Amino acid sequence: MKVHYKGVLCNLATYRVMGEDKPALYYIDSPDQETMLKAGFVDVQPCLWVKVLTDEEYNAVSYTHLRAHETDQ
Repeated sequence: MKVHYKGVLCNLATYRVMGEDKPALYYIDSPDQETMLKAGFVDVQPCLWVKVLTDEEYNAVSYTHLRAHETDQ
């Protein structure tokens, strides 16, 4: 699912960390690289920017996304 996180448009998915799937954001679009770095994205491979979410960040992103859908209706 597409979400905006601290000014960065990204996909919410998972990223495997030490054998465990963690919620993560994958970069789609950003105004600039500085915005991505401030949001906590790191380049895990060339041209692949990811932000692994803490439980608190994941809950906030999920809640914000769900609220956006409620107001669309």
